[in-house]
Amino acid sequence: MTHAEATERAAVLNRTHPERRSVRWLAREADGEWQVARVTLPAGMRIDPVKTTSEAKPQPAEAPDPRSSFDRNVGGPYGLG
Repeated sequence: MTHAEATERAAVLNRTHPERRSVRWLAREADGEWQVARVTLPAGMRIDPVKTTSEAKPQPAEAPDPRSSFDRNVGGPYGLG
């Protein structure tokens, strides 16, 4: 079995197998041969499809600079320049 065949077989099993919510399959190489390995997920961990989405709220605009234009442009009374 080639790497591509093992990867494709693992993907099919992850999509269609009856135990797909508690078991994962992945391609692995052992002694130069590619094979599909079954990995049982830890108790309480399940892989379910995403059911809801959340939208990030936009950040508020940055507050305007409270300094005077002289302080912003020249560096204020202590600016060297």
